[in-house]
Amino acid sequence: MRYLVDTTYWNKETGPVIFYAGNEGDIWTFFDNSGFMTTTLAQQFGAITVFAEHRYFGESMPFGADSFKRENLPYLTVEQAMEDYVDLIRDFKTEWDIEDQAVIVGGGSYGGMLAAWLRMKYPQWF
Repeated sequence: MRYLVDTTYWNKETGPVIFYAGNEGDIWTFFDNSGFMTTTLAQQFGAITVFAEHRYFGESMPFGADSFKRENLPYLTVEQAMEDYVDLIRDFKTEWDIEDQAVIVGGGSYGGMLAAWLRMKYPQWF
C-alpha cells in the first residue's frame, strides 16, 4: 500500500497525525487537492499528515496485474481497507515513535465514510 507523509508543519512533541483515508483513486490526486488538511489544519495543529492509498486503486494493487481477477476480488472490501489503515497507523506510530499522539482521520466521499467507520470500529486508533 502506498502512502504519503508530509512533515512540513509537524511539531513532533505535540502535533497529532492527520490521516487521510484514501478512496477510489490515485493517492497523489487526493493529496494535491487537499490543501485544507495538508496546509490549513496541519499548520494550525502542528500536525504530520499521512495519506493512504486504498487497495486496488492507484498503484496499490495487492496481486499486481492479477488484482482484478475474480479469485482476487474478495479482498476488495470496506473491512479489508479499514484493516489496512489500522495496520498502517499502528506501524507508522511505532516507526515514528509517536505512540501517544492523537490521530485525526478524514476523507472525502467514500473516504469520508471510511473515516467515520474507522472512528466507530477502531476508536483506540482514530
